[in-house]
Amino acid sequence: QRVYLNVILEGEQLAKAGICEQCEEAERSVWCMSCTGVHAWCGPCAVKAHRNLPFHKVQRWNGTHYEPTSLMELGFLWHIGHGGDPCPQNSSDPDTDESGYMTGEEPPNHRHSDDLAIRRSSWFQMTIVHTEGIFSHEVSVCNCPGSHPNDWHLDLLRQRLFPASISKPKTAFTFAVLDHFLIDALECKTSAMSFYQKLKRFTNNAFPERVPDRYRELMRVSWLWRDLKHRKWFGFGHDIEQDPGDGGLALFCPACPQPGVNLPADWKVHYDRDTIMRQYVIDGNFTAQHMKMNKPELDVALSDGKGYMVAEVLYQSHLKQSLDSKERSTCSNHRAINAANINKSNLRSTGIGATACAQHDCFVPHSVVDFQKGERYMNTDYSICNALGYHSESITKALVIYDVGCQWSINFRSRVKNSPSLLLPPALEIVPAVGKFHLAAHKLSCFPRYSLNFIKGAGHLDGEILETLWAPFNKISPTARSMTQAHRQEVYDDHMRDSNWKKLVGMGEIFFSWRGFKFMPNITVPSLLKKYKYSNKCLEEMNQAYEQLTAVLDPDKVC
Repeated sequence: QRVYLNVILEGEQLAKAGICEQCEEAERSVWCMSCTGVHAWCGPCAVKAHRNLPFHKVQRWNGTHYEPTSLMELGFLWHIGHGGDPCPQNSSDPDTDESGYMTGEEPPNHRHSDDLAIRRSSWFQMTIVHTEGIFSHEVSVCNCPGSHPNDWHLDLLRQRLFPASISKPKTAFTFAVLDHFLIDALECKTSAMSFYQKLKRFTNNAFPERVPDRYRELMRVSWLWRDLKHRKWFGFGHDIEQDPGDGGLALFCPACPQPGVNLPADWKVHYDRDTIMRQYVIDGNFTAQHMKMNKPELDVALSDGKGYMVAEVLYQSHLKQSLDSKERSTCSNHRAINAANINKSNLRSTGIGATACAQHDCFVPHSVVDFQKGERYMNTDYSICNALGYHSESITKALVIYDVGCQWSINFRSRVKNSPSLLLPPALEIVPAVGKFHLAAHKLSCFPRYSLNFIKGAGHLDGEILETLWAPFNKISPTARSMTQAHRQEVYDDHMRDSNWKKLVGMGEIFFSWRGFKFMPNITVPSLLKKYKYSNKCLEEMNQAYEQLTAVLDPDKVC
């Protein structure tokens, strides 16, 4: 402990007789806490060494100890464009050497001028948010012929800086900090407020209130950044004018049978209907509530219906056209049905309902719906119909596992027939079932009819996978509860997409075609290999048990 502490303190002591390690002439007064190793320079040499490292934190020796300073205070001027060199057209810039160090006097009134024309031909101060903290920099933009003040925000983008506004931006966020925020939100369930408070403490842990407050700007910019990243990842760039359709910005299970995606052209010849049967489980989450908005007309959606939650306008139209059937359970006192009459006046949504593949735990795109008065059939029917129609052309059998499948399936066909917004693939046979945990609460007569143990092609399923998928969502539900409708939808879409992505990369090596492009990710196969070995072992054990049972039975009584 003592040795480690001494080594850390030695790194903060003034060494090499106080001489700059670069020019070896001036006093060594500045050291960088972000550079690897221990380096110290004079002020001008420190700026030269950080020409392309504007987000390093530096300290200056005051005679007794190091105190915080910044590259801007040392004379650093950040030139946007020209590879970091000064723009030859900026005649009113202060004199700078090739490193960007200011050698002349500051032009009067140019630093804080609000006149865009002057700012375009001079320099000014910006607040830039990075992963290491919040920085202030003097910035000089390009003023070459052909450039225009209205395109200045694009100049920042080319430097991997996302402007907080289009007109006269004074704040920008690095691409790196926006990526960090998205991963923090997905993996650690960090709110925007907590993330920005962390950055403020990185900047000034003793007096974080002195750090510029850019929380609202972070909320707006991260919202835009998330949408742009998803459109880039799903190929809606590179001069492609096509707009993503319903579920176009969503990942789905690579292992579930999908004609035209992961099945061969002659799949009908090689596989029977039980082998390629779609297997879905549907469930609700009443923790994911949403409060009513004060001004819903001001809400703006960037990807409504493009992910996992359904398009709002079409869904609301369906609800208006649907009849609210007051069905009471004839099986048991099921909470899902009997809660349908519960109304929360302060809530826009009492929860959400989702459909996922029963085998591989992946959310189905464009099938997550909001509940208004508990878990009503008009809500779950919309989710199930959207899921059954997703990449299921020519598939004629589907297993639907629902906590109240015995009651839901009674009038499902008639509800679909009477609703213009509910559509099912032609000739689709739906096999209802109940998850094994919830089946214990049903009447005894439900067991032989709806148990997964007796359904051909069901495999080794428990039908309760959504209960585990809801666990991480319950951590973000309190934050999403008071969001706007569009923001909440996009946040849930993002977390469901990330859940499916982690399932995909952990599932195994896959080969599939998407949008006409075929590719094979070089992914290991830990999950599939483990399950394959386990299934082979279980198959052998079950065959032995079957043969032993057959041997003791009367052949005349065995069907």
